[in-house]
Amino acid sequence: MINQELANIFYEIGYFLEMEDAAFRPQAYEKAAIVLENTQQSVRDIYNEGGIKALVAMPGIGESIARKIEEYLKIGKIQYYERWKRKVPVDIEGLMAIEGIGPKTIKVLYDKLNITNRKELEGAARQRKISRLFGFGGKKEQNILQNIVLLKVKRERFPFEKIFPMARDIKTKLYSLKEVEKVDLAGSLRRREETVGDIDILANTRCPEKAVALFVNLPEVVKIWGQGKTKASVRLKQGIDADLRVVPAISYGAALQYFTGSKEHNVALRRIAIEKGMKLNEYGLFKGKKRVAGQKEKDIYAALGVKWIPPELRKGKKEIKYLTGKNK
Repeated sequence: MINQELANIFYEIGYFLEMEDAAFRPQAYEKAAIVLENTQQSVRDIYNEGGIKALVAMPGIGESIARKIEEYLKIGKIQYYERWKRKVPVDIEGLMAIEGIGPKTIKVLYDKLNITNRKELEGAARQRKISRLFGFGGKKEQNILQNIVLLKVKRERFPFEKIFPMARDIKTKLYSLKEVEKVDLAGSLRRREETVGDIDILANTRCPEKAVALFVNLPEVVKIWGQGKTKASVRLKQGIDADLRVVPAISYGAALQYFTGSKEHNVALRRIAIEKGMKLNEYGLFKGKKRVAGQKEKDIYAALGVKWIPPELRKGKKEIKYLTGKNK
């Protein structure tokens, strides 16, 4: 769909601008991308009906971005975007799919090692070239390799009723540690989807290393994909992967909301945050550098001025209209 094509381009332009530390402009392109993703009517139809004025009338679309949409509709590309791709010819989408890799890291890797894609990144990490860069080190290099391996693993989906008891049992075992304050299932399990791709678990504890050690040494674990001080990823006997993330109390609610999903639900919340001059991510809801909310999940919704949505309704469908006020 044309809306998603343009959204992907604007996300990437925002990433390019973030590489250059451009103030405010990355957020403008991200906002435009989110608006396009949530617009049901084709942007081509909107343009055909009302021209550039109709595009500018869309929330989050200024004249500069509207002109770029018009250019794409007319010639199938945006010259501004093409210039960025020539300047920094990297596979942003492929590299950012790796956990822990963001725009600024991509820029450093390209400038210092001429890394443009995931294959080159993996090769550099295996040759220990990344650990020699200032600000990286061996731990960062190992995390990159582990996260690349995780992406390569083909995951099937499993029936909810088969996986939920197993996940609940792991949660109970984590709670057996006296240092553990909170444990929650996230992802498709918390949304109670019919099928589950993996088991996502969040925990808050005074001793992250103990929680991670218990997790990777569970009798159900047959392979450890990756293990750090605050997170681990494993394969269980039943064939499903399980991920544990230990999160500080100050951002626990934000992380729970983020990792619960769905993607479409999170996009809708981020759009509301941007419209209110805020930024929402797994670490919290921020107004500039000030943390507005993050400790409790319900506080995120309250600070955004919307009602809390039960996890099982966060499908990225009907509740989006409720969140954005389009049901009025």
